[in-house]
Amino acid sequence: MVDFSIVQQLLATTCPHDPEEITLDKHLVSDLDIDSFGLMEMVIAFEKEFKIEIPDRDLRLFNTVEDVVRYIEEKQMKISLVQA
Repeated sequence: MVDFSIVQQLLATTCPHDPEEITLDKHLVSDLDIDSFGLMEMVIAFEKEFKIEIPDRDLRLFNTVEDVVRYIEEKQMKISLVQA
């Protein structure tokens, strides 16, 4: 399970919103004002924090904060299964 407070903190570094304003239903672009440069910063931050790889082609999957959280959880689950 992804610690949502970490997701909020990381997103707050790439958008002009406080972490408390960042909820699962927020759209990355229209609600949080994250532009393409911010999306790339977000991906780099999530890759480092959660030790996953996010290919550029997967950026199209990220519409809401919930999409990002689910993606990270799925990636971590796959990594856990491979290491088991």
